[in-house]
Amino acid sequence: MRPSPTQHRVLVIGAVGRAGAAVLRERLGRVDAVPVTVLCTRAFAHLPRGLGHAVVDGDGWRAGLPHVSPSDEVVIVLDTRRHAREAVFWRPERAALVALMQALHARGVRRLELVHAPGHTPNAAERAAVQALGYGAREARVRPPSPRPGEAVTGGWLERLAAWMLRTLIDTLYALGMRPPR
Repeated sequence: MRPSPTQHRVLVIGAVGRAGAAVLRERLGRVDAVPVTVLCTRAFAHLPRGLGHAVVDGDGWRAGLPHVSPSDEVVIVLDTRRHAREAVFWRPERAALVALMQALHARGVRRLELVHAPGHTPNAAERAAVQALGYGAREARVRPPSPRPGEAVTGGWLERLAAWMLRTLIDTLYALGMRPPR
């Protein structure tokens, strides 16, 4: 499942945690969305529209390189796995991140974004590599989790309905790219 060299797509590496979910929501929710592919350790049975996958054979950072083409816009997400099911997303070791970025640059990738989840600040070597290679880095826009059913508003049906409508509206706005208030 190698991409054609002229096809533009977004290739997401390490789509785990809230930051990975935020990146996928952001990229798939755009009006002018280009195809999005995630690197994974095994094939998905069902995928949302616009999302593809490429199965990586191996754990080392070099194993993902055959799935990258120079026309790709690569997004590398640094976050912590929250659930065992997120092990399906392939991700390189953090110690190999600089080597991976250099290899991607050598393969002709000119658009790469390094996304750090809250609490995952870039180290000096990562900052230097991002700057030297001309890539971008940002902190992920992670929406706050919705209240759990046990934390739902208590009271009459009208209050519960209003709370549900507000949660739905806020979740939709975050999915469309609204930034959380600071």
